[in-house]
Amino acid sequence: MREKERKVLGFTKKQAEAKRIADQNTITLFGGAIRGGKTYWLILMFWILAKKYPKSRWVIIRASVPTLHSTTLVTYQSLLDFGLQQDVKNWNSQTKTCTLYNGSQIIFMAESFDTDKELNRFRGLEINGGGMDEINECQEETFNKLIERAGSWNNSPGCPIKILATCNPTQNWVKEKFYDRWKTNTLPKGWAYVPARIEDNPHLSKEYLDSLRLLPLYQYKVFVEGEWDIQLQTGGEYYKCFNLDKHVGDVKYNPSLPLHISFDENVNPYLPVGIFQIEGKELRMIDEIAGYTPNNTVKAVCEEFTKRYQNHDAGLFIYGDATSQKADTKLEQGYNFFTLIKDCLKEFNPNLRVMKSNPSVVMRGNWINNVLEKNREGIKIIIAENCKKAINDFINLKEASDGTKHKETAVDPVTRVRSQKYGHFTDLFDYLICYAFQHEFSNYQKGGGGWNITVGKNPASKNSY
Repeated sequence: MREKERKVLGFTKKQAEAKRIADQNTITLFGGAIRGGKTYWLILMFWILAKKYPKSRWVIIRASVPTLHSTTLVTYQSLLDFGLQQDVKNWNSQTKTCTLYNGSQIIFMAESFDTDKELNRFRGLEINGGGMDEINECQEETFNKLIERAGSWNNSPGCPIKILATCNPTQNWVKEKFYDRWKTNTLPKGWAYVPARIEDNPHLSKEYLDSLRLLPLYQYKVFVEGEWDIQLQTGGEYYKCFNLDKHVGDVKYNPSLPLHISFDENVNPYLPVGIFQIEGKELRMIDEIAGYTPNNTVKAVCEEFTKRYQNHDAGLFIYGDATSQKADTKLEQGYNFFTLIKDCLKEFNPNLRVMKSNPSVVMRGNWINNVLEKNREGIKIIIAENCKKAINDFINLKEASDGTKHKETAVDPVTRVRSQKYGHFTDLFDYLICYAFQHEFSNYQKGGGGWNITVGKNPASKNSY
């Protein structure tokens, strides 16, 4: 958009970028943080299209009548007050249709899925295109219906088909259809996603931005920072006592402490490595590595670890799944998953710390939840904010009816391979904490009253594991 036009229409720099991308694609989602100016952008985009293509027809959809009136139409009115009223020939309050002097129309409609599950209101609707304000609150069937109806109006020669939408981060079909594909660069041709952050809106006051920091951490990350990969807890979690405000923080690597790394022998969707440090009884997860295809090999993830911590000389301990100690027929005799890791990381002179067998899933889960809730026997757990996959695992992994972990599966959009969605990083976390604090875990199993034991002290620090 030309600079002069952008100033007149009031687009921010980010909104102008979203317009440029939408002009080049058929379907565009502008989404992310709250107060990013998304609804303003959506209405103004259709206003520009309506003016450019006489006698064109567009529809803007919101999930319900109340939210349509309290949000989308409020923004529409503010745009009229801004100066767009001069383009309006007529407003039909009954059909919520704005008719411009050039014959174009913009129709505001509620999805109202609760009372119209067959989407009958879309039957016979002829439009050039449309938009969905807060598409995350709407049904996927409505989005498909919009695609079906777009282009059915033929009275505006040369008018393109455009489907635009706004949203906040969500864990429903919108994430799978847009965000996950955008992240893996697999969006269909003609589709686009434009991420928005609250900082993209220069019209918000510092006082308002500062006040948002009073929100709980998970709400701040999802709604203010526009973080898609963190889901609000919905109940039934395996790690039911995990709390973002309590267990996630600003954790830094300390080169004077040993590194504790834990593996879960896994290939799809990735080979995970968790990097931890322990000081006193504080267990800190400082980093994570996820080796996706073709880097889902021991060699590849160990090379990545070496690149990040090549100057580390304070000691290295390796943890992981006890079943991975078995001989692997695909390898030379005497080799297994852990001997491969030790060979790849031999420059760190690593020490192997793997139990003979994995503890009961139910028992260790109960103990870990006890530690998370009460810092049992002084054990404190904190996960670095950058460990997004691990945090997502803690939040999303559900508990099965028998008290074990419910390992939900999904098909990877790139490889088309079915694998477990959650639990890989929390599995490796379990292996590490059960070994590093094995005496405290044993005491819990026996129903003991708590006593302090030090395990694997770092020679460089009498207070460190």
